[in-house]
Amino acid sequence: MRGSLLALALVLGCGRSAVPPALSDLSGRSVSSPSQLGWVSSAGPSGDLPSAIALGGKASGRALVYLEFPPESEPRRLLRAELLLGTLPGGADAIEIELSRAEPPSGKLRGWSDQPRARYPRLSTQLASNQAQLRVDVTELVRAQNKPDEPLRLLLRAEPGAGAPVLLQTGAAGGVAPRLEQYWE
Repeated sequence: MRGSLLALALVLGCGRSAVPPALSDLSGRSVSSPSQLGWVSSAGPSGDLPSAIALGGKASGRALVYLEFPPESEPRRLLRAELLLGTLPGGADAIEIELSRAEPPSGKLRGWSDQPRARYPRLSTQLASNQAQLRVDVTELVRAQNKPDEPLRLLLRAEPGAGAPVLLQTGAAGGVAPRLEQYWE
């Protein structure tokens, strides 16, 4: 009798599952690179994309980094989204940065007056030189996207500080470019 109850429980799904409960056939992870990456600074014209952008330093002025990621091809429920940022060693210990959604730029990003308009929501975090890679939770920003076929546009803003800048890698001449990592259900 006991053996048949155990067999019945396993058949009905009361036993251990071969698939962990946190994963399903529809779960997934995607990592995308920006389809467009630009920057402007209040300290002067931006020019070509450098291998690293100085953020928060005394001489770097206000700096704004524009990231545009391609739209997702399939409608899925977003569980979590993280912006992955790489820094170079040797800069400031940490600086405050602000991330927000953005309007599309009106043209090329060459000077401070070309900056795209920021949209809500916004979030703040610290960016440090001693981290090989910073993972910033941007789930709220990704979920705030208005249109399904619209690319995700983000602005990273840093104000000048008293000390050395943090050098944000762009991937233009090797190194690690910013990436968007998303987890789906």
